[in-house]
Amino acid sequence: MKKLRCGVIGLGRAGKMHVENMYLLPELDIVCAADYFIEDMGDWLCLMNISSGYKNYQELLLRNDIDAVFIFTSTDMHEEMVMAAAQANKHIFCEKPLSMNEDEQASIAILKQLKEKRVKLQVAFNRRFDPQFREVYELVRAGKIGQPQMVKITSRDPDLLPHDLIKRIGGLIFDFTMHDFDMARFMMQDEISEVYVKGNTLIDPTLKNIDDVDTLAVMLTFRNGGYALIDNSRRAVYGYDQRVEVFGSEGMAYADNISESAVKYYNSQHCIMKNPLPDFTVRYREAYRAEILCFVDSVLNNTPISCTGEDALLAQRIAIAAQQSLKSGLPIKIDHHINF
Repeated sequence: MKKLRCGVIGLGRAGKMHVENMYLLPELDIVCAADYFIEDMGDWLCLMNISSGYKNYQELLLRNDIDAVFIFTSTDMHEEMVMAAAQANKHIFCEKPLSMNEDEQASIAILKQLKEKRVKLQVAFNRRFDPQFREVYELVRAGKIGQPQMVKITSRDPDLLPHDLIKRIGGLIFDFTMHDFDMARFMMQDEISEVYVKGNTLIDPTLKNIDDVDTLAVMLTFRNGGYALIDNSRRAVYGYDQRVEVFGSEGMAYADNISESAVKYYNSQHCIMKNPLPDFTVRYREAYRAEILCFVDSVLNNTPISCTGEDALLAQRIAIAAQQSLKSGLPIKIDHHINF
């Protein structure tokens, strides 16, 4: 079996989760890792069979025995690291988004560099790979619901994030709703032409101090005249809430939220069922593995990348427009053309 020899950059909560999933994939050989706190991770690195660790990620990129890097750092480092990896001629898997910058020029420069170097980039919009959402997508693509007219997406986190973390990974729109922008494009199979956003701090008023919101309602308009409705919340007291519906001229496809059990108990007073899964690490475990396997297959066998740099740039462009709409209270037009 061919194996992809790779390095990993960023071993925080998400990074360790990804590596623990990657460790189980026989198609991967994780040769080395880099993290600012790498010196405190000796036992865990040994457990993951990673023989070399670096505090400075640039040292990892100098290695000639790896063909790809996985970037799992906070969003504020993505642009810098993706550009450095491209210049080092490494294929790149990067957590989303590519940037939380409201000026997309740096991201366009990265895409140009990738093209010049002929380096592959997959951006981790993992929800495309979730089995439930993928089944909905396949039904839509096969024409089973006719012409798609409306997409409804619910994304609600189980609890608030610390303010210092929000500053590093982006506010609600760039860190959270970014997934939903990509999912809306993916499900409708069309480009978004306008975004209109309303948001507020209904859970944590102190988020105003960092110019963020915790509750969001979004309406997207597509080129074909269809719509997407998105609702987001930073805190759902009952657990992690993820749902997608696509309505069309001939029917509807719907993926409900997932709980620990499908069993419901009924008696004369009420119905009892399990709460939804607790967080993203559990809810999207299969999706995380599937997206990594897609990238590995692309590098080893030259198959198409599923979530490209262009997909990331368009999601970023929608997020920029959404921020403008949130601040102005007005709908904002979006140009889906990418020229470079």
